Amino acid sequence: MNDLALKKSNIMKKKYQINSFPIPLWQIEQAIIDQGFDIVISKDLCKSCVIKNAVFIPHTYDFNSRVFLGHELGHILCHNCDIHRLDKITQKRYESQANAFSVYFLLPIQRFKIDCKLYNPYELSELYGLPVEFLDTHVKKYMTN
Repeated sequence: MNDLALKKSNIMKKKYQINSFPIPLWQIEQAIIDQGFDIVISKDLCKSCVIKNAVFIPHTYDFNSRVFLGHELGHILCHNCDIHRLDKITQKRYESQANAFSVYFLLPIQRFKIDCKLYNPYELSELYGLPVEFLDTHVKKYMTN
C-alpha cells in the first residue's frame, strides 16, 4: 500500500466533499486547476502527462478521462515534478504512486470490496465510471484484505 497516495486521496475527497461515485469529471478537473495547472485535451495524444504547469490528456471517453485525470492529479499532489527528467527507478516509483493515488481517489475502497462480491467486472465498470482494464490492472494491486 502507498500511504502517501492514500493520505493525499483522502484529503482531496474531504476537501472537495466527494462521497458519490463515479466522481464527475468537472470535480477532478477543478482539483487540478486549483493546484495551478491547466488542462490540455488533444486528439493527437495516446497517453497523459504533466509538463510544467499543464496536464495533457488524450481526447477520449469519460471513463478513460477519469483515469487519466486521476493519475495526473496523483503526480501533482504526491511529487509535483516532471518525472520525465528523472532516472528510470524514480520514474517507476512515481508512476506506481500516481497509480495508487488514482485507485484510492477514484474508488471508495471499502464499498468497492463489497461490490466486487456482488457485481461482475462490467457492472463495476459502469457503477464506478472506470474502464474494466483499470479495475483489473490496478485495483487488485492496491487493495488489501
